[in-house]
Amino acid sequence: MLEFRLARATAAATFVLLVIGGMVHATGSSLACPDWPLCYGQFFPAMEGGVLFEHGHRLVALAVSLLTVALAVTVWRRQRGTSVRAGALAAVGLVLFQAALGALTVVWKLPLVVSSGHLATSMAFFSVLVWLSWRLAPSHPAGDEPGAPGPVRALAGAAALGVYLQIVLGALVRHTGSGLACDTSVVLCEGVLWPSGGPAQLVTLHRIAGIAVALLVTAAAVAALRAGPSRARLTALLAPGLVVVQVLLGAWTVWSLISVPVVSLHLAAGALLLAGSLLLFLLLGPRPSAQSAGRDRLPGLVSAAG
Repeated sequence: MLEFRLARATAAATFVLLVIGGMVHATGSSLACPDWPLCYGQFFPAMEGGVLFEHGHRLVALAVSLLTVALAVTVWRRQRGTSVRAGALAAVGLVLFQAALGALTVVWKLPLVVSSGHLATSMAFFSVLVWLSWRLAPSHPAGDEPGAPGPVRALAGAAALGVYLQIVLGALVRHTGSGLACDTSVVLCEGVLWPSGGPAQLVTLHRIAGIAVALLVTAAAVAALRAGPSRARLTALLAPGLVVVQVLLGAWTVWSLISVPVVSLHLAAGALLLAGSLLLFLLLGPRPSAQSAGRDRLPGLVSAAG
């Protein structure tokens, strides 16, 4: 159906936007355009140097915004369910808020809270689109398998939340310029488990949280394989692999002295891990059906224990 295709297209475009946004910061192009929403007073300035990344990011963001509005209009015209309508409105609200944060980032010259909030909001927006894509998927036979036991699903929900918070913590590391506070060491920092300096402590906290989240995601995947429905099997199998890739990319980011391609891959893998963790949580719950679309209330998000 049209709304399902639009949701998937918007989610895919948002993923591309996230990667380009990461490249804007990594290349030091965040203030390549001193004004907003135009760049040097032009809608199409010379796309070269930092302007290519910064204004290119804005143009892709405009495309994502238009897709989001088209998705919301389509959902409200073709769907009667309160949950999908609320989700579509939430997506529009988040993309508008994201645009406002982007403007403030330029006008206020990259304040830490706004820059980090910009990434946090983008990941929340991406998560809503993943949920909408799942919710709007064509219905399956009514005799589908039941969901996983409550504790298994709660573990998957905790893993998804943990991934999100870890990405936000990573944003703080990036926007405080703390990425190399521990030099090129990826185990100890300043030769100790807990360093004395503020930036070094932030990096160490990010690494410790990364280990905790990696274990949490792996535990959720194993629990899903043991007690979850077959529809969640593929996602559960892929999740630990994404964790390994993300950890290795984190180490490579340091060893490469924060190389632009590597740090961009690190962000991209983090977004994929977030999407995969959230999808695992959703797949472990009851499968939505067309018949319940008009009566449900945010299925899969209300209770992880149900």
